[in-house]
Amino acid sequence: MESAITKLVEVFTKYAGKDKRLGKKDFQKLMETELKNFITNTENNKAVNELKDQIDKDKDGKLTFEEYFCLVTQLATNKYKLQ
Repeated sequence: MESAITKLVEVFTKYAGKDKRLGKKDFQKLMETELKNFITNTENNKAVNELKDQIDKDKDGKLTFEEYFCLVTQLATNKYKLQ
């Protein structure tokens, strides 16, 4: 369990900017690189951006670790199909 939590933090940190949040390009790169086999259609920029907007609870255009973790939680129970 500890290694799984550590990996979640490492992946987020790898793609997050200096402000420790995922911007549009950061999130796109994370999706294409880390989740391409788990979420379909990650190369569709518009669909990925719409997904980012859905999980961006404070609507500031960037994802905090907490918002990213909500995505991971949803992925653990369902697979997203981006269109």
